[in-house]
Amino acid sequence: MGEPIWSWFFQCETHTSTDNVIAGPIVHFHVFGRRFVLLNTLDVATDLFEKRSNIYSTKPRLVMAGELVERAKTSVLFLPYGQRLRECRRLVHSWVNKHAMASSYPVQEVGSHKLLETLLDDPSRFSDHIRTQAGAVILQLTYGFDCDPLNDPNIAMAEQLSSITAYATQPGRWLCDSFPWLAYIPYWLPGAGFRRWAKRARRVSHDVIRIPYEMVEKAVVDGSAPPSWTASAIIDEKGQLKTGLDAFNLMTAAGTMFAGGIHTTVASIRTFFLVMTRHPEIQKKAQAEIDRVVGHDRLPTINDRSSLPYVNNLITEVLRFNPVVPVIPHSLDNDDIYEGYLIPKGAWVMVNAWAILQDPNTYHSPDEFIPERYDGIDDYPPEPDLSYISFGFGRRACPGIHFAHAMMFLNISHVLAAFNIGPYVNGEGKSEVPPLLFDTGHLRVPANFRCSIVPRDADKEKLIRHLVTAAAAGKATPN
Repeated sequence: MGEPIWSWFFQCETHTSTDNVIAGPIVHFHVFGRRFVLLNTLDVATDLFEKRSNIYSTKPRLVMAGELVERAKTSVLFLPYGQRLRECRRLVHSWVNKHAMASSYPVQEVGSHKLLETLLDDPSRFSDHIRTQAGAVILQLTYGFDCDPLNDPNIAMAEQLSSITAYATQPGRWLCDSFPWLAYIPYWLPGAGFRRWAKRARRVSHDVIRIPYEMVEKAVVDGSAPPSWTASAIIDEKGQLKTGLDAFNLMTAAGTMFAGGIHTTVASIRTFFLVMTRHPEIQKKAQAEIDRVVGHDRLPTINDRSSLPYVNNLITEVLRFNPVVPVIPHSLDNDDIYEGYLIPKGAWVMVNAWAILQDPNTYHSPDEFIPERYDGIDDYPPEPDLSYISFGFGRRACPGIHFAHAMMFLNISHVLAAFNIGPYVNGEGKSEVPPLLFDTGHLRVPANFRCSIVPRDADKEKLIRHLVTAAAAGKATPN
């Protein structure tokens, strides 16, 4: 056995926020009786999560979120490492791998056009529109459903589940996470309110994946199911509807793709709006590139992506500047020795994506938004694109990375082509530049802010109306 790792590095007994933990390649600390190992460099993260992925591919034990709310049964993100995880990931990968992505581009483009129309009609609610249209695209691809323009019940359930998950995973909130035996006390005992809350939350956790799945199943039986990822996989090799564990795995994979895909995409696109409000010079440079390459009589398509390097740099910088998942937790089922030191089984081993993407040894002025950094500036050589680490590592890396990049490119390039984003102008005619404020739960999301969203010219407004009308009529578009 090696020497405990916390004797090698700084031991922190009180911090629960990675913003305040003293930096070192690895940091160990205790919180509420649990052991945490924080990995602050890419080299160490790669050594453990990639090169030793056979050891570091399980998830930490979360008694409240994982067991009582049963997210460890209903979400790929929480599943322990094993056959169920592999099967669910195989399904998701079959839908969104690099080669399968082409079939989803038309749906993503139409969704982006609809987002532009909602920004024309009601720009003050831009944040709601981003969420609704991201949800509509993923809902259609996953289940074949059209989305209600307001208060869609499936999106509302996904929002509720996201809030439940954030609440259930809060460090230190639940004594049962530190004392697992509490999970078995009777519901009726005084002080067992957490178990009654978990029972209600567990029902939502299952409903989110079950209700849309059963709707697809019914539509497949009566022959009315539109094309979707779920419908394409719901029939087994014998031509029968999947049942038992096979059905539950498909239900879990589809539900994770839907509920999990909305919030991360929305957080990144909201970050884009925030930084564009604060950096008009960057916005103008990206718009000039689009105008030069694409012209003024159409919007960018996915085929234009390789011809818009500055727009791609801007998107990369959005992902670096605000990693939506700032800390990526894994765990291990057996003790491991790394560089002669012990990492104990059951510890939370977490990649500090925030620290890696804000490391001044890698990025000059890391707290500034600089898309040019990837091409090199003045005396600074080109800096690396490490934004992929926000999507995870090893056998638990997010299989939807190509889908997310396509969604971001289409939404961001379309908004840049069609609108000018600027500070909100109040009733006194003064501009209000929003501060860089973020809400941090299990995701890091820009706090609510206001901005101005104005069409670049009348022709862009006409183009948007035409594209949405043509899509609704099922006609070919200028793209």
